[in-house]
Amino acid sequence: MLNKELIHPKQYFGDNTKDVEFEKIFSKNWFFAGMASDLPENNSFVTLNIFDYPIVIYNFKGELKAFQNICPHRFNKIQTEVKGTGLFMCMYHNWSFDKEGKPKTIPKKTAFDTESESFSCLKVKSLRLEKVGEFLFISLTDNVLTIQEYLGVFYNKLIHISNTLDYNFYFDDDFQNVNWKIIVENVIEAYHCPAIHQTTLFGMGFCRISEVDNEYDNGHSVADYPKEVNDEDENKVLKYLENIEYKHNTFRHYFIFPNLLISSTEGTSLYVGNVLPVSSEKTILRKRFYSPKFKEGFEPKKAIHNAFLEIVKTSINQILSEDKVVLEQIQKNIPFVENTYFLGKEEKRINEFHKKYLDTIQ
Repeated sequence: MLNKELIHPKQYFGDNTKDVEFEKIFSKNWFFAGMASDLPENNSFVTLNIFDYPIVIYNFKGELKAFQNICPHRFNKIQTEVKGTGLFMCMYHNWSFDKEGKPKTIPKKTAFDTESESFSCLKVKSLRLEKVGEFLFISLTDNVLTIQEYLGVFYNKLIHISNTLDYNFYFDDDFQNVNWKIIVENVIEAYHCPAIHQTTLFGMGFCRISEVDNEYDNGHSVADYPKEVNDEDENKVLKYLENIEYKHNTFRHYFIFPNLLISSTEGTSLYVGNVLPVSSEKTILRKRFYSPKFKEGFEPKKAIHNAFLEIVKTSINQILSEDKVVLEQIQKNIPFVENTYFLGKEEKRINEFHKKYLDTIQ
């Protein structure tokens, strides 16, 4: 049976899905594009694609600017690496550009009619970028809500989370053969954890108690998954983590529509996921892991903390790998089904996601 309040199975594959989602969702709304930590110094950059649309974000002496990652001369991609540091220069003919996207240096410049109207209009297309704490959002159009209006109550939440981040210790792109929405749906419910994450999240005592403190606004949501406490699990070596600034006794998960995922395990580590659709059936999950910020005056022992962060990296990657196996199987199956999802009470955030998605593509 098809439930018209849920996403139709056909909207998880096919070129039409890709075209509609790019036009209706990613071309006309804010989307999450990166973190300020990706751009730590002058001339550092990070690139991303939303479907086929190439984007580069640059640091110009502390000023962050976003552009279409296409050279206006002969349409080559300007930066081909995921991130790095280097001049804003196209390697095809070594044209370089300033922070406004205008040509800065042109080899054999006298061979071009630089007095023409065409040249005066020539520039790398700039994109609207807003920084919310450490989180960077891009809009491909100017006809959009302000970022404060778009994020609603989550605007201040993102600023608060930003203030608790210390440093990024892991960055990686994970290519998945799955529609981007399936990745989102998976992480906004914990109903699957006892079956899929027995030795990881569930084994740590999370997702045994139903989620609490759900909050929704404009398609964005947050939920807390309380921990079932076992005094025998206390690790005296890790007591230093009591000195972190962002403490809570839950697994806390945020979703910012359409493509930002944030999870915090009791505040001891934070995962920021960037869901980047490649096609209707392929997605890059860009993963960033952060060390927590400690209270002023407290300095953890470096060896112990580094060992802890290594455990965090292994644990989060294992959880994501466990999910990936199932999600890619779902993607293979979904072209053959004739009904929409049949959702329960612990999958309410999926209902809210579907409502926002369907409202947006109308």
